Amino acid sequence: MKEYDVIVIGAGHAGVEASLVAARMQKKTLLITLHKDKIALMPCNPSIGGPAKGIVVREIDAIGGEMAKVADATALQMKLLNSSRGPAVWALRAQSDKIKYAKYMQTVIENQVNLELYEGAVQSLLVDDNNVCYGVVLKDQTQFFAKKVILTTGTYMQSLVLQGKEKKAQGPDGDITTAGLSTQLKHLGFELFRLKTGTPARVLNTSIDYTKAQPEPGTDMKLAFSYATKKFTPLQEQKLCWLIHSTPTTHTIVQDHLPLSAMYSENVKGTGPRYCPSFEDKIVRFANKPRHQIFLEPESKSLNTIYVQGFSTSMPIDVQDKMLRSLPGFENVEVLKWAYAIEYDAIVPTQLAHTLETKRIKNLYTAGQINGTSGYEEAACQGLMAGINAVLSINNQEPFILRRDQAYIGVLIDDLITKGTEEPYRLLTSRAEYRLLLRNDNAEERLKKYAHQFGLIDEQSWNEYQTNVKNYNEVIQLLKDTYFTVKSPIIQKLATLGIANITERISGYNLLKRPNIELKYLEEELLPLQNLKSFLKQNLLINIRFEGYIKKEQEIALKTIKLENKLIPASLNYDLVDNLALEAREKFKKIRPISIGQANRISGINPADIQMLLFHLKKMEFESNR
Repeated sequence: MKEYDVIVIGAGHAGVEASLVAARMQKKTLLITLHKDKIALMPCNPSIGGPAKGIVVREIDAIGGEMAKVADATALQMKLLNSSRGPAVWALRAQSDKIKYAKYMQTVIENQVNLELYEGAVQSLLVDDNNVCYGVVLKDQTQFFAKKVILTTGTYMQSLVLQGKEKKAQGPDGDITTAGLSTQLKHLGFELFRLKTGTPARVLNTSIDYTKAQPEPGTDMKLAFSYATKKFTPLQEQKLCWLIHSTPTTHTIVQDHLPLSAMYSENVKGTGPRYCPSFEDKIVRFANKPRHQIFLEPESKSLNTIYVQGFSTSMPIDVQDKMLRSLPGFENVEVLKWAYAIEYDAIVPTQLAHTLETKRIKNLYTAGQINGTSGYEEAACQGLMAGINAVLSINNQEPFILRRDQAYIGVLIDDLITKGTEEPYRLLTSRAEYRLLLRNDNAEERLKKYAHQFGLIDEQSWNEYQTNVKNYNEVIQLLKDTYFTVKSPIIQKLATLGIANITERISGYNLLKRPNIELKYLEEELLPLQNLKSFLKQNLLINIRFEGYIKKEQEIALKTIKLENKLIPASLNYDLVDNLALEAREKFKKIRPISIGQANRISGINPADIQMLLFHLKKMEFESNR
């Protein structure tokens, strides 16, 4: 009998993180995949990061996940987005080599101690009469048993590929789909819903006239997602991306053929992503917009393909051909792979706990697109959290739950399980209340301690981090203790350069609060500042300049934490709560919030409902103390 501590179904971005973290936390782990050579596949955009998403990748790295390291090692281009705006929205984005990325992750998986990789298709879960999951059954009837099972099926459950009126029962890239799991989950009482996503055409890179496109280079800085990355790719060695725009002819072609689109021919039942719509959806929703951005992005050094970003469609192939040839520089384009939409089953995520364990079936966890999310980054962070929590549960330890003020990961999971989603959920900076606390530069400061707590980093890495913290704090103190007068050389130099006219004694710390004073001016005076690592310098400058705003957000977060700490008993009978609105009663029963803070975030819950709930909890507390 083949027994494991943890079984992970699916080797996409959620599956690899879940299996790696479980194995690294000393649990015997099995990762089941349809194809070993498609581990961490990028069936859509070959990129990692972006607004909010890039911060999630840094959070994954800080906790001990793998995505950031692989993204750094296989990047074709690195870019810092929103650098002209405030630090709360800065984010890294890597254009990835999709072939190298998958191969790199496959090597990591194959070399991981405690992790076994198995090629096969899961037909069903093993669930006993007490609604406890204890293993899986494959299509060939092979059975594997485990203490915990993590389901990361991505877009493969009951999936349909759509082009015009044509439907094919298959997964991404023509792969097989899994029908049995959807049927069983429904039978077990889970509420499923249909979602849709799409992918654009891939075209031959030499068939494009780039003189009609605007070059989009990377950022000339030493950029990396992982704090462990020491080698950076110079700008001159990075691949160019390109920008073009759709034309009036493109829009006319779409409008004339709209009924042929799978989306507008009533061929699609699933809901598509609002923030990454198909091109025909853009034409309908933004009818007055004369043009749309389209990015031309290389997929790999070993491929001759260009990903036409922003041009996904479910039109028939003949219409796609006309659409593509209407674009600037695409007059003689050669298409290597046509665009398509894909529809699939997902679990309504309000059926999950914060740990990503299902409420209905014990020991069963779900992570990634099966939970209604979109994107590799959202999937990876869920896999990481599900894997950690599965192991902690085996060890009878407290679960690992991140608050909304601690991480974008906490925002994402709380949004899913508390508010749910009716479309593929995409993480955005606007979803976070505490953006200034959840920045690109401070993920390690927020989360590194958990990587050490769970044994996900070695002692050398932890000691290096501790040294960085020590050096950072010493520099902060030095800046506060060091004062300059109007006669100090640095003050006179700033005046001569016309940068600042300082007329009174000032500390180095307060000097840096001025927006036009850069660190380089103080480095000559303060040697420890000069020796500080570059990413710590950035963090230091942000913390000093935005100190007042950061403190205000921290104060607001502390008030929220009080509500999070006001726990609601899991066994609470909401029928006994007096004067509770019927809608609130039904939603509380469905979501089963763990705290007043979470209860307050449920859609449709008003202050009066919360007040009634608080009265009831206070009454329960009084009666228990009598």
